Amino acid sequence: VIADYKKKLSADKPKVATRKSSEMALEVINGAVPETIGGSADLTGSNNTKTSQTKNITPDDYGQRYVHYGIREHGMAAAINGLTLHGGLIAYGGTFLCFSDYARPSMRLASLMGIRSIFVMTHDSIGLGEDGPTHQPVEHMA
Repeated sequence: VIADYKKKLSADKPKVATRKSSEMALEVINGAVPETIGGSADLTGSNNTKTSQTKNITPDDYGQRYVHYGIREHGMAAAINGLTLHGGLIAYGGTFLCFSDYARPSMRLASLMGIRSIFVMTHDSIGLGEDGPTHQPVEHMA
């Protein structure tokens, strides 16, 4: 399934926003790999990290595959690392690139440990965004 999707992408070369292309990839991956567990730091609707295969984890149902972390980039990244280290799951989480600084310590630890935590960063341009420079990665691009 994933190999077929890669071939389709190579042939079609869709012109879509990176957050949309990320969502399209996650849709295929989450359908093919039931071990994925995703989430977002309060930006699900903007970074498109939730797919049709992922339902919300709730206090009454821990058997699902999507976590709403709230505005907690560091906590999200740390939890992703914990899920990854526990084993059996492929954890990912998303936020805007400009908020990656809040998650950086956990992202750094993931890199040092060589684990496969997946950090999805969207809104990586200073040329978009209705919220203006507060939600644009101006310091990352400087």
